[in-house]
Amino acid sequence: MSQTIISSAIPLLQPRLVYGLRTDIKGNANFLSDEEVLYPVGGLLSINNFTQKRQKFIKLPDKGLNVTRIVVSPNQKLIGVSEKGERPSIFLYDGATLKKKRQIQLPADRESTGTDYVTYQFTFDSKNIVAVLGEPEWNLYVFRCDKGKLESSAKANNLNGTGTVNEVACNPNDANLIALVGSQVFKMMACTDTVWRQFGFSKSDNLNLSSAAWLSQDRLITGSIDGKFMIFESGDLKAIFWAGDLPIINLKQKDKDDIQQQSSQTNISEPSAGSMHLGEDYQIRCLIVFPKGFAFAYLNGDVHLYEKETPVKFRKRNIFKVPDRNIVREEADAEIVMNEIVALGINPSQDRLVVTCKQNQLYYVRLWGPDLSSNQDIYFHEMGPTLHHGPIGGMDVCSWKPIFITSGEWDRTLRVWNYETEVIELCKQFQEDIHGLAMHPTGLYTIVGFSDKLRFLTIMIDDFVTTREFPIRNCRECAFSSMGQFFAATNGNLIQVYCTITFENLFNLKGHNGKIRGMSWTRDDYKMTSCGTEGAVYEWDIITTKRSSETIIKSCAFSGVVTTSDGKSNFAIGSDGYIRELVNSNIHREVMVFDKGLDVIALSHSDQMLFVAGNEGVIYSVKLPILDNAEYLEFAGHATVIQRMAVTYDDRYLITCSVDSVICVWKLLNIEGKAVKVDKEFTPSTDILISREDLEEKLEAIRDLQLRMHELVTEHSYQMRNMEVLHGMKIKEIHEGYCLAIEDLKEKNESLEAEHAQELSNMNVDMNNLKQAHEEFVQKLEINYNDKLIIEYDKYLLLEDKLANMRLNYENQLEDLRKAKQESEESITNEFLQKLHEKEVQVEELVEETKAKTKEHELIKQQIEDDADREIYELKTAHEKELKEEQDNNVRLRGETGIIKKKLLTSQKEIDELKHTVYSLQNEHVKFKGVIVGLEKDIADLKKEISERDATIQDKERRIYELKRKNQELEKFKFILDFKIKELKSQIEPRDRQIREQTEQINDMVSELENLQKVIMSLDIQLGELREKLSAADNELKREVTKNRAAKAALKTIRTDLHQMSGYIQDIPKLTRTIKEMYHKYNADKDFELTQAEDIESKNEFLRQRDFLERTVKTLQLQVAKNYSSGGADKIRLVDENCTLIAETNSLRKDLKGEVRRNKKMESLLGLTNKYMLARQAQKRLNDAVATTEEIHEEYKQKIKDEANAVNALKEENDRLLGKIIISPEEAFQCSSQQEDESHK
Repeated sequence: MSQTIISSAIPLLQPRLVYGLRTDIKGNANFLSDEEVLYPVGGLLSINNFTQKRQKFIKLPDKGLNVTRIVVSPNQKLIGVSEKGERPSIFLYDGATLKKKRQIQLPADRESTGTDYVTYQFTFDSKNIVAVLGEPEWNLYVFRCDKGKLESSAKANNLNGTGTVNEVACNPNDANLIALVGSQVFKMMACTDTVWRQFGFSKSDNLNLSSAAWLSQDRLITGSIDGKFMIFESGDLKAIFWAGDLPIINLKQKDKDDIQQQSSQTNISEPSAGSMHLGEDYQIRCLIVFPKGFAFAYLNGDVHLYEKETPVKFRKRNIFKVPDRNIVREEADAEIVMNEIVALGINPSQDRLVVTCKQNQLYYVRLWGPDLSSNQDIYFHEMGPTLHHGPIGGMDVCSWKPIFITSGEWDRTLRVWNYETEVIELCKQFQEDIHGLAMHPTGLYTIVGFSDKLRFLTIMIDDFVTTREFPIRNCRECAFSSMGQFFAATNGNLIQVYCTITFENLFNLKGHNGKIRGMSWTRDDYKMTSCGTEGAVYEWDIITTKRSSETIIKSCAFSGVVTTSDGKSNFAIGSDGYIRELVNSNIHREVMVFDKGLDVIALSHSDQMLFVAGNEGVIYSVKLPILDNAEYLEFAGHATVIQRMAVTYDDRYLITCSVDSVICVWKLLNIEGKAVKVDKEFTPSTDILISREDLEEKLEAIRDLQLRMHELVTEHSYQMRNMEVLHGMKIKEIHEGYCLAIEDLKEKNESLEAEHAQELSNMNVDMNNLKQAHEEFVQKLEINYNDKLIIEYDKYLLLEDKLANMRLNYENQLEDLRKAKQESEESITNEFLQKLHEKEVQVEELVEETKAKTKEHELIKQQIEDDADREIYELKTAHEKELKEEQDNNVRLRGETGIIKKKLLTSQKEIDELKHTVYSLQNEHVKFKGVIVGLEKDIADLKKEISERDATIQDKERRIYELKRKNQELEKFKFILDFKIKELKSQIEPRDRQIREQTEQINDMVSELENLQKVIMSLDIQLGELREKLSAADNELKREVTKNRAAKAALKTIRTDLHQMSGYIQDIPKLTRTIKEMYHKYNADKDFELTQAEDIESKNEFLRQRDFLERTVKTLQLQVAKNYSSGGADKIRLVDENCTLIAETNSLRKDLKGEVRRNKKMESLLGLTNKYMLARQAQKRLNDAVATTEEIHEEYKQKIKDEANAVNALKEENDRLLGKIIISPEEAFQCSSQQEDESHK
């Protein structure tokens, strides 16, 4: 990296406004005063006065990436910020000067493997910090705030190492008293001479506590994850309450009987029926206690407030609710609960609460308003403007107004911000994902890239109205020209340029092969520059719509480009961390800023200030013109990647947006002579757009309100006059009453004074009497006490004499005891001296005996030593032989060991080489992983885009298919008249096919009858069918007779007409006309005649087949009679089953007859027969028919298929039955006769 050179000519950045909130830090909302709120945002701590709209900032170490918790001291003078790492730290900041005072760490001589302080608190006097170091140690440490010195330490969790600590609570009056709670942990500890000792309740095996706070010096309240309160007093468990149904907490026990009845001495309240629901989170969070009561978070988005009535009684005052702003997204695995409360704080005046939840928003509510009796839901209000949640995908600045617009990728909102008044002017949420946007220079229009289309929106006074839509999906880069007459939008790797006035696609710019990451227009709109991830920077001539210059660096994926006002040079950044100045397709200069790549770039309107962003949220202010060594200054305010950056129209502010939804407005300093010169007469535009309907409604509302105001003023003045009259009358009455009261009081005062004087005189007389009585009483007491003193003195003298006598007696007794003691001591001494002499004699005898035994032991010892020497010599010789053998083996093993050592050295070298290779491969693997992650993101985006395009294509294909289908239907209707004759001819084909199939079935059945007894039932079925056909032929014969009669009648009419025509033989023209009429009257169509001929031929064929089958049946019956044999035992049952099947077959035949009749009716409708209507009428009706040839064919095929399936099923069943029994000829003929009778019936 190039060396950073600090120069006075480089512009400086100072944060002016920072919008956002970090929800991953515990304790992320605290009051420093009644108006100032402390919260983390990006890489800063913000102290925001929302009333005065003032912000102050504290820069966090390492951009705040390792910060875990923020705590403010009870006196609001110290701010504690904990940071995780190999050596976790707590930074202390001064609340007044906002400067870092001290960094607290464990001493170097203390070995610790913990990486984070899970919880810590200030003591009540703000002099010490009590911190708990997390796993695996779970130790408690106490530090001095002024010196950072470690005062004491202890074990935080259980002594056996079980349990985890969630919260530490410091006593509000005693710095040496704390409480630790957590999962299977509850410890109340007191410190004496830097030694912590546990006391009180210690049964924590089944406890899972989430928060704790001290109600008073000796009373502790804790909350559990299952919604229960446990209150401890002086270390003992006092009561357990259910938080969900607890209107009043009363800790006072009424009488001693209640205490005796309670075996555990606790008051336990159980949850009411229906108050618990499966799947709800009943954890009690963020428990805080203050002099007027306490508050805690319960369930999702609810804060319960209890008011303190007495030291032992608390009443539930309110339940405050956080607005539910949950957003459901289709790709999310699970719904994120946005209103789950993370932190809770109260101001020093105890009249406002501030809360934070998982959503990036501060909420507040005022306390001590309406209580629960009002039955109103009290909601928290947003503190400050409503903020984005999730990454900010697009941002653009207006050229006419002090506003800028942003879009949220996750929350799908558009917001218009005013950085002068620090308010949100407009906010709207959409249903589609938003990817990119651009604002018109006037600030009245914007183009927004949604997931389905690119929309041109008009910014109204209170809404975004869609003016035009363009078929561009997932547009991430779009930009208006400097004058606003054009706008460009990316569509894949294509740039489409539209006219802002006519919305016409003027031209498309083709050339990029990768994603387009940046576009920039010149001031005169004649040129535009674009860059892409494939490593190309193109400069486009708008007039000719062609490329005027290009620069390609394949090793660098460009991420941003800006062009100067005159378009002579461009500045581009990319993944290699260089800033390149491009002039006429050449790299004029390039300097390294950050070797891991740069993200965005911005150039001032004066072309004299350049800003780039990289290194996870760091902004670099680069000096222009660029030299060989980069001169820049670094400014860190964001904690994540900056996605968008822009300079305002007057070059006074720089606006940046990051992935963590933080928006920062930086004030530019040291810009004398570098900012654009704004005309003195220029004033920011204040114009807004409003529809005529809204304007008329608002004017009408204003007129109504003015009229109402006038009426209210008149009414108020009238009421005031009436009130003045009434007040005058009341004052007069009060004055009169007051005068009367004064007179009464004067009289009462005089009477009271007289009474008082009389009382004084009476009191003086009483006092004199009391004095005399008292003096007489005192004299009597003195006389009595003198007599008593004389009596007591005499008693005293007697007691002294008695005491002297007792003393003499005790002295005599002591002398006697002394003499007796001396005599007993002498006797005891003589007795023990005699015993001592006896013992001395015994000792001398034992000494002589010991000497004799010693001599004997010496002899035995000498013998044992001789034996041992002999054995040692033998063992020595044996072991020398073994030693020589072992030495030989050692020499041999040393040689082998040398060889193995050489092999080991070579293998170690190979291992080192392999480790080096593995290390290099791991580095390459990490690099490839990064590349793969980027490519996977690109693939995911492309897949999403492909899926969306596929959906569009499917929609279009569906529409095309529907249009084709409609076209086919129209073609059918169009050509139906052309194919009428062919359709009429094709109607005969199903009948021929049916006749052929039936003929084939008959042939199959004949062949089956030749196979012994198995085909008897099949022959019966076929015989029945033939009889049905015979009856059909009889019916057909009858119809033919009827036709013959009709033909004779027609012949008769023809003869009559001929006879009448013969009368016109002399009148030739009339005769000719009459002949033509007769011809048209009696002549039939040729097609009809052909159809009749074919019908006659098919009937003759049918009669021939019937005769043949009847002869075949007779021969088969004779064969059955010959092949008859006796049946089995179940012959009768099978015959019954066979008869049942025959009956079912007959019913099927009846159905078939009905179908035949319906078919003949259809034939008459089609004009094939004259039974029901004439041929011309049938043809006329056929012209109106809708069914096509294919549909009729399919219908007949389906019917024939169904009938064939039914016949096959019956054949198989008959074959199964015939395989078991052989029917006699008499029975066969009897069954056949029964069938004939049934068929005739």
